[in-house]
Amino acid sequence: MASQAPAGAMGVPPSGRHFPLSAGPPHASGRPGRQTPQWVLLTQTRMPTLPWAKRGDCMHPAWRWVRTVVSAAVLGGAGLWLGCGGKSTSELPGEEHCTEDPTGDCVAPPEEAPGPETPPEERPPGVPPPPPRPPLPPPGPGSTLWMQREGTPQDDLALGAAVDASGDLLTLSLHDIDDLDSLQPTDDRAKLVLTRRAPTGEPRWQKAFDVRAPEAPPERRAFVRGRIAADPAGGIVIAGTTEGVLDLLSHKLGDGTFVVRMDADGNVLWTNTPVGTGLAVADLAVDTQGRTLVAFNAPGSTDFGNGVTGAGAVVVTYAHGGLAESAVSVGEPQGGGRVALTTMAVDGAGRMAVGGQYEGAVRFGSQQVSAAESGSPFVALYQQGSLTWTKAMSQARGTMRDVAIDGEGTVVAAGPFLGTVRWGDMQVPGHAFRETPFVVSAKAEGQETWAKGLGDGLQVDALALAPSGELMVAGFTFNRIENGVAGKDGMGSAQPVALRYDAAGTSLLTTMFLADPPRPRGELYGLEAIPSMGVLPDGDVFLFGHTDRETDFGTGRQSFARGDVFLLRLKR
Repeated sequence: MASQAPAGAMGVPPSGRHFPLSAGPPHASGRPGRQTPQWVLLTQTRMPTLPWAKRGDCMHPAWRWVRTVVSAAVLGGAGLWLGCGGKSTSELPGEEHCTEDPTGDCVAPPEEAPGPETPPEERPPGVPPPPPRPPLPPPGPGSTLWMQREGTPQDDLALGAAVDASGDLLTLSLHDIDDLDSLQPTDDRAKLVLTRRAPTGEPRWQKAFDVRAPEAPPERRAFVRGRIAADPAGGIVIAGTTEGVLDLLSHKLGDGTFVVRMDADGNVLWTNTPVGTGLAVADLAVDTQGRTLVAFNAPGSTDFGNGVTGAGAVVVTYAHGGLAESAVSVGEPQGGGRVALTTMAVDGAGRMAVGGQYEGAVRFGSQQVSAAESGSPFVALYQQGSLTWTKAMSQARGTMRDVAIDGEGTVVAAGPFLGTVRWGDMQVPGHAFRETPFVVSAKAEGQETWAKGLGDGLQVDALALAPSGELMVAGFTFNRIENGVAGKDGMGSAQPVALRYDAAGTSLLTTMFLADPPRPRGELYGLEAIPSMGVLPDGDVFLFGHTDRETDFGTGRQSFARGDVFLLRLKR
């Protein structure tokens, strides 16, 4: 028989009135209908009065046991309700958040309204806002604006570069050379690569032409030596000497020299292939009328077509349609003498400057000179095909590496030498047993203006002349540069360098790029050159070359497993 719960038992109020646990007694909140948490009800429940409690024997062991057990049960139940059955602050994964309505049903909580935006920082009245962050400083003179690389896992060589009237850059390179480090290379395939780039460096297009050596004899190889020039009308001219068969898609050219004119997209318009034993192309230029001028070295008499012939050092002019118009012979060897061209430049007034080396006795116009042992450098200026003046440096041994001419007819030339360079009343002494570079300058009428030796340990590969008269020189140096001249403090290995001088030859700027020492590869120890540099329409300078060494060209260190081609644009 069930016994009646005593007054004060859990779930029964002391007054004997029964109420739902969810509602709670009226005194719990003071307002009808206000829910009271169950843990409050549990803690407010009165304990039953036991006999020994009525006597006040609170220290009775049984009382202490009941008090401990009941208190633990109450606290444990409250914790269990809070952690599992109550409104926990944590949700199980995948459970939806909900709240109970007065009927006990679970309903989704209302969506939270987005919080108010953080108000802007308030400034006291009259206090101006902080100044904006200053922009980055513009690149300084000589800094690298961008660098572009091209190449293959094999060795690649830079041949030449030019800039057209729009500022686009045209480059010519030879890719995929497999055994350049061999004592007798026998590559049977290579690629002649022509690229047009925007002034910002992005390629507009690139074309690769196969060069193949014939199957026999086995010692034949595929190789091209070439130069490139820009047509003022937007076209392209390339010229060079081929070993093997050069496949231009629409034309196939065999061994020997070639002159090719293309449109702005690299499509062949015409080709000319003069034939002569030992004939070789030295340099290339295009005048303002669009005529092509090619500097040849012809050991014997050569027929260039259309009734034009020449021998020795000769410059042939081709009409816009591809026919040879005329030939200018540079120097007249006397009794076993010889003249070889290495460089050529033209201006917009019909002037042509050429440079090279002569051996033995040679007559330049009415001037007869004799060279030092193993050949001496010379530079000459022609106007409309007629000789204006010649400067032969008979006390120096060496050659002209590059020549430039500006719109006023000022000629600047540079090259390596031994001995002494006499330039008017000036003398430039060289090193006793090592070639050192020199630079000379003369006006259009032939007056020598200045001459400068660039010190020991510097190799000059290319130069360019700006319309302002400033001179830019590019190459490699083994020694530290001071005031535009190589000193005696060694750099450990050759470092790429660009030098700038004013119209009087005073040093303005030196930009050196740091490179790791070369690594020997077979018969090859270091593969680097800068065969071309030029001035863009806005005065910036480009450098075009190749290297196989890890180098920082101002854009971070670049690794080169083998020879790769690079193109730089430097700030004026």
